[in-house]
Amino acid sequence: MGRLAVYVETSVWSFAFAEDAPDYRSDTLVFFERCRERRIDAFVSAVVLEEIGRANAPLRAKLMGLVGEIRPTVLPMTDDAQRLTAAFLRERAVPANKPEDARHVAFAFAGGLDVLVSWNFRHIAGVRRADRFNAVATLERFYKPVRIVSPAEVIYDDETDSA
Repeated sequence: MGRLAVYVETSVWSFAFAEDAPDYRSDTLVFFERCRERRIDAFVSAVVLEEIGRANAPLRAKLMGLVGEIRPTVLPMTDDAQRLTAAFLRERAVPANKPEDARHVAFAFAGGLDVLVSWNFRHIAGVRRADRFNAVATLERFYKPVRIVSPAEVIYDDETDSA
C-alpha cells in the first residue's frame, strides 16, 4: 500500500499539546511520528494556519514549531474548494456558523486527498457526517471519496498493513 495523502485539520495539531486528553494526545503524537517518517503525506490549508495563528502565544509557538517539523504541503485556495465549501454550507453538511469546518473538508476533496483526519467529532468526523460530505461532493462532481477519520484510525490501520 502506498503512502496516504492526508489533510490534517486544526484539531489534530492542537491535540499534540492537549495534556488534559492523554489518549487523544498519544494517538496524535504517533500520527505525527508517521508523518515525520514520511509514511503519511501531510497536507494543510491556509485555514489551518489561520486557526493556529489565533491560538494564545505560547501554544501558537508550539503549534508553529510542530508545523515546521512536519512540513505539510499547503494546499492553495481554488475555485473548486470555494464551490465545494459553499455546497457543504448550502446542504447543511456543517452548520452555517462553522464555515471553516466546511473549508477544511472542501480542501481535502479539491486536493484529491485520500483522508481527512480530525478530532472534531461534532462537525467533521463521524460516519454520518462523512457520508453527507461524500454525497454532497459527488453531487458537485468530486467522484473520489475522502475518508474522514480520527488520527487513531489512520495509525492503527497503518499498523495492520505493516504486520
